Parts: sequence; structure tokens; C-alpha cells
Amino acid sequence: MRTRTRIAIAAAGLLSMAGAGAYALTADGEVTVASVCTPPAGTPEYVAAYAPTVVIGTVGPTRFIPDAGDPSTGVQEATLTVERTLKGSQHSDLALSQSVTRTAQGTYTTAERLYQPLVTGRRYAVAVLDRTADGGRWVWGAERAPDATADERWADAVAAKATLPTATCDDTRIITATPDRR
Repeated sequence: MRTRTRIAIAAAGLLSMAGAGAYALTADGEVTVASVCTPPAGTPEYVAAYAPTVVIGTVGPTRFIPDAGDPSTGVQEATLTVERTLKGSQHSDLALSQSVTRTAQGTYTTAERLYQPLVTGRRYAVAVLDRTADGGRWVWGAERAPDATADERWADAVAAKATLPTATCDDTRIITATPDRR
């Protein structure tokens, strides 16, 4: 086959695929695209390895700022009084921001075991990411730390200096409704 013929066949195939995609999007169907690229956060060792700061402290007053598009989700802001720094610079207080979902009961929830919502008056081990524009920091991981056992669990996690596996992306295309074929 000649090069020009191969290019013409490839172009025709590409146009056919683009047309099918456009049909799927416009023919009363719904296509959901999801892409998540994050380092693993399933163990305290991985959470501690990724975060530049890991501390243990008690949560002060919190406030919820709802997302304009979905008021059941938003950002919880809190001040953490630091009792012990396990990794990073020493701090007495940290202004923290945490993504949460508000429940019907008025409490907050998250999807991850090691990303627990911060509750006023409770003690937590908290892994913290870099500063935000207003001087606060984002919570990367949080777990209740009611006693010395939890403190040691997180101190051991920091000391492990875990090597993070390469972050992989879960790029998927899911058709959530079949296009209406009349």
C-alpha cells in the first residue's frame, strides 16, 4: 500500500470514531469521564511519606464553608493546637482546610479511613500539605489519636520513610445511560 492510501484510511477511521463519540454525547445519552491521579494513601506510612508536615494536636473551633455548586460538600476550616511535631517545621498552631461532605445530621464525613473529619476538642495525628494562599494548610490525612499508642503508630510511620510507588491514574470513560435509539 502506498503512504497516501494509508493516511487516507487512517483519517477516515479517525473521523468515524469522532462522529460516533459526538453521537454518543448528543443522542440523549450521558457519558461520565473520571480521572484520578493521586499517590496512595491507604497506610499511615504512605500518608506520612507524601506530606511535608505530620503533627499531633487538638482541634479548636471549626467552621464549614459550603461549595456554591453543591452545599452538601465544601471545606471545613479548623485550627489545630500542635502538641507534637513528627515531621516538618515546629508549629504551635496550624490553620487547616479539609474537604468534607455534610451529612443530614449536620456532621461531616469523608471517604477515606485515614482522612477523618476533624472534630472540635478531639486529638488527631494530621498529615499536612503545603500552604494555601491565605496562609492555611490542607489536610492530607487525619486519624484520631486519643492516646500514646496512636502517637507511636504515626511516629513509626514517619520513621519508616516509605517509598511511594509511582502514582497511577485511573482514566476511565463510562457510559452511564445508553443513547436513545429511535
